[in-house]
Amino acid sequence: MDFNLKTYKRLKIEHYFKAINFFFFFHGTSLNSENWVKIEQVLTDQDIKYFRIYNTLMVKTLNDSVFKHLTSLVHGPIILLNTNNSKLTLKKLEEVNPLISLLCLKINNKIYSKKQIKNLKKLSYTENVYTLYKSLQTFIKMPYCKLKKKKLISK
Repeated sequence: MDFNLKTYKRLKIEHYFKAINFFFFFHGTSLNSENWVKIEQVLTDQDIKYFRIYNTLMVKTLNDSVFKHLTSLVHGPIILLNTNNSKLTLKKLEEVNPLISLLCLKINNKIYSKKQIKNLKKLSYTENVYTLYKSLQTFIKMPYCKLKKKKLISK
């Protein structure tokens, strides 16, 4: 098997898309090593795992995947971030460094834009799924309650 740096990085990208259900896409600028070291230090302090990918490799991998529509977002180095830190909020994550900016979020094979996730309170995958579960329970009961009230009013 040919195992060089490009194939390793491509396998790592594919691993992120297949195995990790919850991660962020950040757009990074072409950083010099001093700025990148500062960003790495902040990410490590906040217990965030990251993977930095350059433009051409990311575009080729996305074109071969289900997420072809994401290639229009990629215009430079992409940083994939995932974390298990439940205390981390979206605001803290966005304010890590002004040189990187949030593009989108992947949850369960669905991509959500920055605008769609602006009201997301917590970054814990299990807490977000639990919140979705609770809201679905409430919404399922809502038509029944309204129907029940209408029947009582009409009697």
